[in-house]
Amino acid sequence: MRPPQPLKPRRAAIASLIGHAVTLAVLALVSMRTPTPSGESPLIFAELVTAREPAVAPAPASSGVAADDTSVEPTPAAPAAPEPLADVEPEIARLPESAPPAPPVEREPAVEPSDAPPLENVVEAPDELPPAPVVAEERSAPATAEPDAVAPTRAFASHDERAVLRKLSSWTGRFDAEEPDEPLTWREDGQEYTAVFKQLPAGDAMGMAALAVELSTERDGERLVTELRMNRLAFSNFGQFVDRWDPDVSLHDDVIDGRFHSNTELIIGRTGRTAPEFRGKVTIAGGSYTTGSGPGFISRRKLFPAGIETRTRRIELPNRGAALEAIAGPENSQRFERDAAITFHADGIVSWRDLETSAEEASRALGAEPFYLLAFENVDLEIRGTVNGKVLVYTPESIVVVDDVRYAVDPRTPHADDYLGLVAERTVEIAEPDVTGPGDLEVFASIYARQRFVVRSFNSRRSGTLVIHGSLTAGTLTASEPRYATKIEFDKRLTTMRAPSFPLSDRYELDSTNGEWRVVGAAN
Repeated sequence: MRPPQPLKPRRAAIASLIGHAVTLAVLALVSMRTPTPSGESPLIFAELVTAREPAVAPAPASSGVAADDTSVEPTPAAPAAPEPLADVEPEIARLPESAPPAPPVEREPAVEPSDAPPLENVVEAPDELPPAPVVAEERSAPATAEPDAVAPTRAFASHDERAVLRKLSSWTGRFDAEEPDEPLTWREDGQEYTAVFKQLPAGDAMGMAALAVELSTERDGERLVTELRMNRLAFSNFGQFVDRWDPDVSLHDDVIDGRFHSNTELIIGRTGRTAPEFRGKVTIAGGSYTTGSGPGFISRRKLFPAGIETRTRRIELPNRGAALEAIAGPENSQRFERDAAITFHADGIVSWRDLETSAEEASRALGAEPFYLLAFENVDLEIRGTVNGKVLVYTPESIVVVDDVRYAVDPRTPHADDYLGLVAERTVEIAEPDVTGPGDLEVFASIYARQRFVVRSFNSRRSGTLVIHGSLTAGTLTASEPRYATKIEFDKRLTTMRAPSFPLSDRYELDSTNGEWRVVGAAN
């Protein structure tokens, strides 16, 4: 171990034998008080100088006293007898400034913290001398004295994972922001768990709300806590959502991408090789599903390749769409007092004309922020065009799609940021064939028809395919065939985003967990 550097004398040495005698006495005192390694005899080393040429004597390596590299070989002199301790200390205090300082006592730091010499065994230097180095004492601090110690953790046991997944993989219910919610407590495999929920509102009009969950339990005398996050689902998280399936309607020539949910029993029809195709998981709250007559046996696994779960919890439709008055001001909204035909333009302009008067067409720029087109009571809106922006169209009555509705940028391309929500408290409808024209009809939007989604004149001859690229939520549905086969292509951006202020459901689903417990104290 490298010793500390020797202290340098402040002034020239005095050639007085009395001064050296006092110095010898100090060294003797230090040597007697400083502990020595086991098996070694204490040695006393004095600085010897002649009256003609004072010099500092080098200390042997085994003494632990630093040697001055510039010292000259001294001429031996007879040392004076040391004085008693009571007489020495006052003499030290009375030494003149020219007296040479006592060589520093150096102790070799121990490897183990327990070997470090106690502080009370170290003799402090006189006031006139520099203090002895204390590096060794700092290095020998106990390794256990660590500030800001990290709380211990425990890994999830298998029964913990089961308890979380069974109880909190999804949660259905409403939370009152004004009232604290009661903790949820349950037992699983003999273990009791408690969950405390805290609402995390959406960061903006297009974000998702969430729940922060503090989950706790007790085991082996310890109280354990972990944090979970549950995301609140918007209705646009489902490719298709139906509150009540019409018993006179069956899924037949339909392709549904994304999740499918029905709150009532589902009816599946098939003829020949034609059958519905589910490309996402299917959940049914009120019972299961029935299949109409058809040749042969239809495989459940083939029909629901992503899985099906029956008798799940209901997901209720809200009584009315989200209140928009607080977020839709004059600068980011347009209101309609009478029925209007709305056209979106690829350059980011929206125009409209009053269907009840001969007033000229008006227009506004949508801008980069969410924009709201809001109708008053008893006002219907017609929709068509190419959307370049983030828009919500809302009416307490009906929205009618009269032609293709597309995005300026294909949502399947990177950085696409066009969103359209069509929200009607009554119906969203597809206009008659003579209005929409022949062939396929494309609607790029998240659709919410609280009462019914309607295809007018669905019994007319085959026209093509109704393609909804986004999502479809409805209280119930009319048939679309034979006029249209239907294809819902889920907009995958809707898993993390939504059209501005699109309605949120009362369903929360587990998003993340760190998979370990924190020990926060002893069990009660």
